[in-house]
Amino acid sequence: MGRISIKGVLVGGIVDIVSSFVFGLPFALYAVIRVYLAHTPQSQIASAITEAIHGNLLVYTAQLLVGLACSTLGGYMAAWLAKHDELLNGGLSAFLCVALGTCTIASGKGSDPRWLEILLLIAGPAAAVLGGDLMRRRRQQRNVSPSIA
Repeated sequence: MGRISIKGVLVGGIVDIVSSFVFGLPFALYAVIRVYLAHTPQSQIASAITEAIHGNLLVYTAQLLVGLACSTLGGYMAAWLAKHDELLNGGLSAFLCVALGTCTIASGKGSDPRWLEILLLIAGPAAAVLGGDLMRRRRQQRNVSPSIA
């Protein structure tokens, strides 16, 4: 358990989720603008907004890439705070994404095809490990570079 930084993993996970929400807002706003809320029944608004995003491949792809970039940021932050075992701590920072994805798949309420949901369930932690690797490489580079005095 000494290899895992609870603080790093928790903060990295929160950074992942919060940044995904913040950077995902423009996509939600785009979808709301595309949906005629006045003419859409209250019970169908959520599915209409989802369809507005999924109906535009460029917007949908950008949304997925932003989410993966946020997982990378969360992994980077986890590794930075941990100061050791960067890949492990970075990868574990995706635990909130994995938990949410697993719940979505288990409930059957996901809006994506099952194969894509499973792929994203794997891609989130992979992106977080990438963030941990970026921090590890940065640390190695600083330790190798001669200090300028």
